[in-house]
Amino acid sequence: MTIDSLIQLPLKDLQCEAFRLRKTHFGNELTFSIPGTVSYHDDTLPLQRDRFAAISVTGSHCDLRCAHCKGKLLESMIPATDPETFSKAVDQQRYKGAHGILVSGGANSNGEVPLERFIPSLKVLKEKNPQFKVIVHTGLIRREIAEELKEAGVDQILIDVIGDEDTIHEVYHLNKRVEDYEETLWMLKEMGHRLAPHIIIGHHFGEIKGECRALEMVTRVGVETIVLVILKNLQPEGENHLRVPNPEEISRISAVARILNPDIPIRMGCIRPAHPWKAAMETGAIDSGINTIAYPLQGTIDYAREIGLDTKFIQMCCSLV
Repeated sequence: MTIDSLIQLPLKDLQCEAFRLRKTHFGNELTFSIPGTVSYHDDTLPLQRDRFAAISVTGSHCDLRCAHCKGKLLESMIPATDPETFSKAVDQQRYKGAHGILVSGGANSNGEVPLERFIPSLKVLKEKNPQFKVIVHTGLIRREIAEELKEAGVDQILIDVIGDEDTIHEVYHLNKRVEDYEETLWMLKEMGHRLAPHIIIGHHFGEIKGECRALEMVTRVGVETIVLVILKNLQPEGENHLRVPNPEEISRISAVARILNPDIPIRMGCIRPAHPWKAAMETGAIDSGINTIAYPLQGTIDYAREIGLDTKFIQMCCSLV
């Protein structure tokens, strides 16, 4: 059955098969990733702070100015725009008790995060602290930079995978093709990088367009984990009235992801809108067979326990579970 036929099946049937596959391959455990300082009324949750930090090597600057973000997401990260500042920021986070970092930043006009100057610092960091986790959001990375990151010993590569050329052009403002993303995944895979591709549900101004093709690509390549995130409008209220993907759409894509990848961990990442549908988004994803949710609502934790899942909490980026 093709993915286009699969996604048209009744949602209940998709979820039933997806949850069966999840139980077969992963048992009852459901993981919640809580690396930051969100508070819960559940006394079984860990309370340590600052276990995982995000650092932007471009500060708040991004050449692409994507329609839903325009650099706003970078403002929540620690700015470190030169190697010396970067090393100091990492040392500060380690002193606070961090177990790892996400290295990210705004992309240039080719869709690549400018990482070159920071790779020597990453190599020194991993040589001195091999247990300290380093994951890197690269964008459409060049081969020579990917090779240097492999030599530096980074633990994982994150890359947004886009399955629609209109989205690439109109949302990301890039002169690229869908094939460029699959070619990048294959290149990274062949080098031996551990991959955690991100698929953004509702990427095209909130519409579902290209998610299935993105899923086909990551399935063909074969990756360590798949992260599903939901479009979140980061623009001020009144600007860019983007449609919010509804819980059924999110559940359907999550279930198809599980059916196509029965033994690959699937995560709901930390980006999703603060919307009245948020609870239904999370519980629907559980019913669709995912393994991990980052920053869940308390009600989502309660729901998982009510349906008999064994809940586990970690204070690392969800892709590293």
